[in-house]
Amino acid sequence: PQHTSWSQPEPGAASTMLRGGLRGAARGATYLSAGGLTMFCATKYRSGELALPPTTASADDGGINIPGTNSTATSMLPARTLVFAGAFTATYPLLLVGSVARAIYLRATLGMPSNILSTGTYMGWSFGEKHLADQHYVSQMLYSKPFNEALLRKALFSLCAEDGIKESEIELVFKDEVPQDWPKNAKGQITGSFAMHHFLPESIQPGGQMLDYFEALSGKPKGLKVRLHVFNGPPGAPTVILYAGSVNGWDGSSNYNFNKELQRRYMGEPPLEIFVQEKTKITEAAAAMVDAAADTAGFARFLLVLPLNLANSLGGLLWNGVRAATWAGGNGLGFKMTAMNFSEAESKALYNGAKALGVSPFACFTFAAHKACKEVLGQPFHTMVQQASLQTRHFPLADQGKRRDFVGDWLVGPVAYCEPDYTLASAQAGYVELNQDLDAFGPRTVSSLVAKAYGLINCGAAPFECVPTYNDDAHVFDRTLFMNNYGVRTNANPAFEAWNWNAPLWLGVNTINVNGKTTTLVGSSFWGLEVVEALRDHMEGTLREIMAQAPRRGGKEVPVYGAKK
Repeated sequence: PQHTSWSQPEPGAASTMLRGGLRGAARGATYLSAGGLTMFCATKYRSGELALPPTTASADDGGINIPGTNSTATSMLPARTLVFAGAFTATYPLLLVGSVARAIYLRATLGMPSNILSTGTYMGWSFGEKHLADQHYVSQMLYSKPFNEALLRKALFSLCAEDGIKESEIELVFKDEVPQDWPKNAKGQITGSFAMHHFLPESIQPGGQMLDYFEALSGKPKGLKVRLHVFNGPPGAPTVILYAGSVNGWDGSSNYNFNKELQRRYMGEPPLEIFVQEKTKITEAAAAMVDAAADTAGFARFLLVLPLNLANSLGGLLWNGVRAATWAGGNGLGFKMTAMNFSEAESKALYNGAKALGVSPFACFTFAAHKACKEVLGQPFHTMVQQASLQTRHFPLADQGKRRDFVGDWLVGPVAYCEPDYTLASAQAGYVELNQDLDAFGPRTVSSLVAKAYGLINCGAAPFECVPTYNDDAHVFDRTLFMNNYGVRTNANPAFEAWNWNAPLWLGVNTINVNGKTTTLVGSSFWGLEVVEALRDHMEGTLREIMAQAPRRGGKEVPVYGAKK
């Protein structure tokens, strides 16, 4: 039979159609990128950052090198702009299309946020795999007594087995290197402010830290889900544990709780049930609030603001990343962090000094960080992402009582805003507002949970917040403090000295009080170690001024969790 003309494509028609489709896709990507760049620049213009003058002494004037303030940064501005624009143009359309498609897919297949995050987490991006091999949350622990390998191994293996981690997926190694003694300041006094390579100079290069240590071991061997490398010292001297836990299955405080239970069992205490993720369920009241915010109109608004939030997050990440490059006058791009650990006496003084001023220790840290950024960098942060677990408030177990030592993922990151004149009083007001919002499942908490539910990543110790597609006003790589305070905790091992971890984004401050000792890391990806140490020193000075407000005699001990403050 004779074919009709429509069934006989002209020679080369398919390739012509393909070329036309590719040209159309390229035009569409160009329009999307131009729109994204326009939104990012408009945001910077409104905040006054496009014409931000350096207000600190730059390296040209003999000061420390603040990226973006020296003559090299100025002369390389055209090149920096070209690299930034090229990287933004190449990535923005792909991320935008992917994040919109992901949100629509989750909405169509799983529905409302309370269903996606019915237990607080959803591991769809990892295809249901809870603990991803070789993907870790990393911390450093200090003790003043060496560990018994047989006892620690028994406790570790039994604990991991309860969350489905096999012995072949665990690495417990006792290393030969003996840690250096406790660090001392210029006056010869023991200090908690030290570089992260101090204790293990053979294993961690100068300027490095525990993330670099494990990165150097990446894939050697493969398939590990929990790693503990123990560096024993003599009794009274430092013993160091470098820990790499589950970044996908457990949120940050749960990684601490895992180690808390590990020490309980190591010390011979009876085991507690801590892996309760599947037993928790969002309360009806919280589910109603988060679903109301994500009704049809709410989900449409979510999609409409996604291009703006992506533009600001990706733009900030790329601009600061390019500016940090050494060829652009920066100090190099990479995770840099430094310690600021207080003794039990110093921690008590900080608590009582804060109490005398009518504020919380949390407010003291956020105020000190803002003041340091303003006076060291000349660039205070505008927003804070405040890490918080919703487990006790909105995913409780029956008869849970005061327990908050469970392991799972119930993490959110409500956003707070900081005016340029950010005082200690406004820091305290923000702390009160944060707790009220968390207790009431308020708009900031709801916004964070919705963004987690419909994001590319929906679980873990903050990876879902760190991807630029996270659709909340939380741009963690640009003028944002990533504040993580685990609060008051305990450790059954009396030799415990410090728990140190950090999320070194634009600026990360991670702090905890364990057995009366407040231990903190300050870190960043963009400023370089010298600047991070200057920020730490400035913060420490502010916090010691608050300590000085404590009564010379007496004063209250740092209260345990649940006690009257």
